[in-house]
Amino acid sequence: MGVALAQFQSTPSKEENLEKISKIISRLSGISLVVFPEFTDLLAPSDISRERLYELAEYDDSQFIRGVRRVAMEHGIWVAVGVYERSDEFPRVHSSVYIIGADGELRAKYRKSHLFDALGHKESDWLKPGDEPPLMVDVEGFRLGVIVCYEMRFPELARYVALSGADALIVPSAWYRGYNKEEQWLTLTKARALENTMYVLTSNQIGNTFAGISVAVDPAGVMVARATEEEGAVEARVDQGRISRVRAALPLLEQRRPELYQYK
Repeated sequence: MGVALAQFQSTPSKEENLEKISKIISRLSGISLVVFPEFTDLLAPSDISRERLYELAEYDDSQFIRGVRRVAMEHGIWVAVGVYERSDEFPRVHSSVYIIGADGELRAKYRKSHLFDALGHKESDWLKPGDEPPLMVDVEGFRLGVIVCYEMRFPELARYVALSGADALIVPSAWYRGYNKEEQWLTLTKARALENTMYVLTSNQIGNTFAGISVAVDPAGVMVARATEEEGAVEARVDQGRISRVRAALPLLEQRRPELYQYK
């Protein structure tokens, strides 16, 4: 299956962001799924109030979500897109990933459950965490798991996805730049792929305060695609034969002894 990873620079204009989504998708060929980063819908100004952000956040029938659905249907492609989504706890919002089918229908949604309260940031001041495990979704015969950005630091989530039968882990992200942050991202991405013998496919924000480094890593921890320092999309292929061969040589999931891993 062909997957495109869109490295995207969000702006404060939803209309401009939707137009960029359309342009990126229109350039793709032979791709089944395109993944856009966390917060693709909006670059929230640093001084925005929580109340204003809630007002701007998406919901299932928001204009932005309808626009993405229309683009997906026009091009016959699945779309995973990270957005701010209104929660039921005003004025906090969710960091959510909408999964839209090639027919333009909303197929699934995941709300980030582990928030970035670290390194001087406190997402929980304005984000509400989700309370569900990583999303599992089937796309054209492939099983995909979904987590978001900071959740890459929690190996339990990726292992849940692998044990749920995933071929690949999809990770929309807005990874901040900073000392050693780029190296951390690459290390985490490779580790999550290698320890679970599955693909890890990341789509990251670029520019503003974000690091970029949208990458695809195969089940043996080999980086098979990497974006440049610019906006655009890189393509990778998820190959179930490659997964089978790696798992035959490196049967990590079969060799687990979960009875030894109980916390006391």
